[in-house]
Amino acid sequence: MRRTPVLRFRDFCVLFVLLAGGIAPAMATWNQPVDADQRLRELEGQLEQSRAEQEEIKRKAAALAGETAQLRADMVRAARAAQESEDLLSELESQLEDLRAREVSRSEALGRRSQQMVGVLTALQRLAWRPTEALIAQPQTPADTVRSAILLRAAVPQIEQSARELKVEIDTVTHLRADIGEQKKRIASTTGRLEDEHLRLKDMLDRKSQVQREAEQEGRAAELRVEDLAGRAEDLRDLLVRLEQERERRLAETAAKIAAEKAAREAEATARRIAREAELAAEKAAREAELAARKAEQQAAAEAHQRELAQARAAHEAELKAQAEAKEKQLAAQQAIKEAEQASRVAAATRPANTERPFSQSHGKLPYPARGRVIEAFGQTNDVGHIAKGITIQTRKEAQVIAPHDGQVAFAGPFRGYGLLLIIEHSEGYHTLLAGMAQIDCSVGQRLLAGEPVGVMGQDDTKPNLYVELRHNGQPVNPLPWLTAQKHKASG
Repeated sequence: MRRTPVLRFRDFCVLFVLLAGGIAPAMATWNQPVDADQRLRELEGQLEQSRAEQEEIKRKAAALAGETAQLRADMVRAARAAQESEDLLSELESQLEDLRAREVSRSEALGRRSQQMVGVLTALQRLAWRPTEALIAQPQTPADTVRSAILLRAAVPQIEQSARELKVEIDTVTHLRADIGEQKKRIASTTGRLEDEHLRLKDMLDRKSQVQREAEQEGRAAELRVEDLAGRAEDLRDLLVRLEQERERRLAETAAKIAAEKAAREAEATARRIAREAELAAEKAAREAELAARKAEQQAAAEAHQRELAQARAAHEAELKAQAEAKEKQLAAQQAIKEAEQASRVAAATRPANTERPFSQSHGKLPYPARGRVIEAFGQTNDVGHIAKGITIQTRKEAQVIAPHDGQVAFAGPFRGYGLLLIIEHSEGYHTLLAGMAQIDCSVGQRLLAGEPVGVMGQDDTKPNLYVELRHNGQPVNPLPWLTAQKHKASG
């Protein structure tokens, strides 16, 4: 009877030890498979959703790139059509001036002939009113009377011939006036088409601005840096040198940033991996110690508990493995996206302006930036003794200006002495400088295709002038041999 309390006390101690050291962790471990399966399913769902989002982003990026490429091709065609309409309109106006000059000349000749005919016909009319007998009574000799009759008879065929020529002149003037009316109709029709092309081109420019709006922030920063460089530049050569230094600085900063980010990511991943391995080792050691204690206390229950523990550990390891793989895949995806974007920007900043056709192979094939008449040639000395380093083209009002070759906008904005200045960087050290526009439709860092619209001439000036300069390694070269021949080209 006295041993019963001892056994109960011992049983209580054993129960307390089991509760403190074995049963509570075991119960927590038994609940882990259910939680691990649920978290694994959630993780797989998140991975699937992330893949879908990534594919959607790729699809949208591809669609945006395709839309941008198609839009740029449409803008090139629209700008070409606008310039052809400008050429046709200038030719029609020139023909109209010729017709007006011919009409004035013919009208003056017709007036002179009319005055002559009026005098002759008046004299004939006076003679016709006099009877034949009155000629005998005139105070003149019979020889003079006969001579007057002979002269009058000889003058009549000449008068008839003059009348026929006068009729031809009247018909010619009538036809010329009809041709002038038709020419005015053709000019009005061509002007309407040109206005439609300008409106369509304006819509395309607005659409292009909307498509490129996402990249404006980075472009603004570049513009501010370039404006600062332009404020400190002493001349165009200094500006070009500073722009080249700025481009090299951007490349160095980009490379250093990529290396630093990569090193930070690698260090962070290594630290996380080491910490996780230490945590797993500690958990494993704790579990092994716990299992050894429980096995010493209750060998019979250890086998069942060992199987449950093995299942829980397998689920936990599967969860850890899935999490690690998901994290690695996510980091790899983010890294791939960042590296692809960075590589695209670096490639865009470093590759030549035209990879398919070097600029040196475009000699004699470049289109004129604007249609018009060359009024100042390269090397020509003006009234103040200044030697031209480029050419000046006299254009129409609101004439379309295009890029003569593929390239990248290096500068776009006001520059002292030039007004609005646009500098396009090509391959092999070539630059095109365009000045005199009333509006620039591109921004710094933008890639341009040959023929793509870049600006519009003013409408207030009577005869707008576009200044075109071509430089190779900072030295001005004559742009005329590089440009293709126009239909109507004259030098001032």
